[in-house]
Amino acid sequence: MTKQQTLLLKDKGEFTKFQILLEIMRHQPHIKQKDISDKLGITIQAISKYFKKLNKESLLESGSERADYRLTPKGVTKLREDLRNLENYVREVKQDLKIEHAWPAIATQPVKTGEEVGLIMKEGVMYTSPIENPQTQARGIALTNAQTGEDLGLKNLHGKLYVKQGKILIVKLPSIRRGGSNATDITKVQIYYDEFKPDRIGVMGAVGRAVLNKLGHKADIEFGISRSAAIAASRGLNVFVLVVGRMVNRMIQEIDQINMKSGGNIIYEVKDAQLT
Repeated sequence: MTKQQTLLLKDKGEFTKFQILLEIMRHQPHIKQKDISDKLGITIQAISKYFKKLNKESLLESGSERADYRLTPKGVTKLREDLRNLENYVREVKQDLKIEHAWPAIATQPVKTGEEVGLIMKEGVMYTSPIENPQTQARGIALTNAQTGEDLGLKNLHGKLYVKQGKILIVKLPSIRRGGSNATDITKVQIYYDEFKPDRIGVMGAVGRAVLNKLGHKADIEFGISRSAAIAASRGLNVFVLVVGRMVNRMIQEIDQINMKSGGNIIYEVKDAQLT
C-alpha cells in the first residue's frame, strides 16, 4: 500500500475531506452544508470547520450566493488522486483474495470451456478471434461453451486490447425562445457533422429532434445523453450531440463528473449553430 493510500484510509480527517469533496462534486454548485452533514452523519459545526479548511487549502471556492460551492482545479485533482488511490487499494485486495473476474465477450467462432482464444476490440465490444489472426490483440481462457454470436465469460486475460479514445462534439442550438430550429444554421450543423464523422448521434429536446429531422438523420441516443455519450466515447466511438444552449453547461458538468468518477479523460468540444 502506498503512503497516499495509507493516509487516506487511516487518517479520519483526510477521509472526511475526501467524502466532502466527493459530495460537493456530485451536487455542485448548489449544495448546503446541512445536506452533507446529514449524509455523512457529522455535525454541522464540524462540516463548517472542514469547509473553512478546504477553502484555506484552495480545494474549494464559494460563490456569491448562499450554498454556492464548487471545487477548484486543485480540488478536482485532489479528488481524482484520492479516487485512484482507493481503486488501487481495492484492486490489491482483490488480487490478494484471488477474486476472479469474468470478462464478457462475443464469440465469432464456436468456443469450448477452457479453450484459449484470441481477442480483439471493435466499437467498444470485445470479440473472440482465432489466435493466429494477425489482428488478435490479446488472449483469454473461455469459462463457458459458446456458439458464434453468443456471449461468454473469459478469465486470465493477457496482452493489450487497443481502444481508440472517442470524442464528443456538442452542438449548441438556440432555445425555443430564441427561435429553435428556425434560428439554427442547418448548413453549419451539417458541416460539423461531415467533418466530425460520428459513430453515434445523440439528441436532447424538441429543438434537437427538429434539427435532426431537417438533416435527415436519426438519433441513436435520446435519453441519458451525458452518460451514454461518455460511455460510448470511452469505448472509442465519436458521438455527435445536439443540445439547446441552456443544457450545454449541465451536460459538460455531467461529463466532468463521469471523468472524475471513472478516472477517465473523455474529450469533448462545443460548437455554436445559432444563425448570425
